[in-house]
Amino acid sequence: THQPTSGASKLLLLCCRHRSYTRRFTIVAQMRRAAMLRSALRRQPLRRRRPPISLPLLRASSSNAATARDAQLEEATKFVIQVGAVREGKTYSQDVAEGVVAALADPSSGVPLSALLPTLKQLAGAYEIGEDNGLDALAAAVEKEVNERAGKQLVHCSVKAGSASFDVSAYEGTSLYDVVRRGEDDGARALQSYLECACSGVMACSTCHVYVAPEWFSRVGEPCEAELDMLDLAHEPRENSRLGCQLVFTPDLDGLELEVPDGANNLMDHIPFEDRG
Repeated sequence: THQPTSGASKLLLLCCRHRSYTRRFTIVAQMRRAAMLRSALRRQPLRRRRPPISLPLLRASSSNAATARDAQLEEATKFVIQVGAVREGKTYSQDVAEGVVAALADPSSGVPLSALLPTLKQLAGAYEIGEDNGLDALAAAVEKEVNERAGKQLVHCSVKAGSASFDVSAYEGTSLYDVVRRGEDDGARALQSYLECACSGVMACSTCHVYVAPEWFSRVGEPCEAELDMLDLAHEPRENSRLGCQLVFTPDLDGLELEVPDGANNLMDHIPFEDRG
């Protein structure tokens, strides 16, 4: 038989039903949120992480930068050599040209690599007509350093010109013509006032004619046939005559004694031209 329930029992029954309903509702809500989250994730595009740059690509990029830098340095070096080839008496060797470029390309110089060639052109000035804005001074300093680094000996020579006498010095491998054209000391400046070197050292004149002291002539050596031909046209040639452009200093010539003649025959001033008037 059905037993009537008391008020307390009814209340307890209602609470149990409510708790069960609340638990079911919570579970359903959680399931709905999970379903909505999965749906949203399916609709949203995946963000793919960018793969790291591979080592070969890094190496290729570094190699390209190095190649571009080398090309700029090579172009600048060629320009310095070109300036020396055009400007009379200022020939620059490969080592000197590379040294000039390296000095300017050094970060401490403050010259960016992109401005290297324009800076060299500014220093060279209008070199085609003999102008210079500082390139020669830089090259002379670099040349001295290159010679010292190579262990080249500084050769000393005494020169007599009329009543005057003075000393000149040059590194081995340098000709007397180089001293006239590129020397910076007092002796070189004095020699410049006596030797004209009109043909720029190509053995086409005799304006660099000098006398070698007899006791030194055997060490200096005999002139070649082409030099003898020019010496025949020189002012008062002697058995011990030599052209300064062909006289190259060596360690064995340290202490060499030279004398400048009291005149010079400059054939470059007497080149005959056909009169077509």
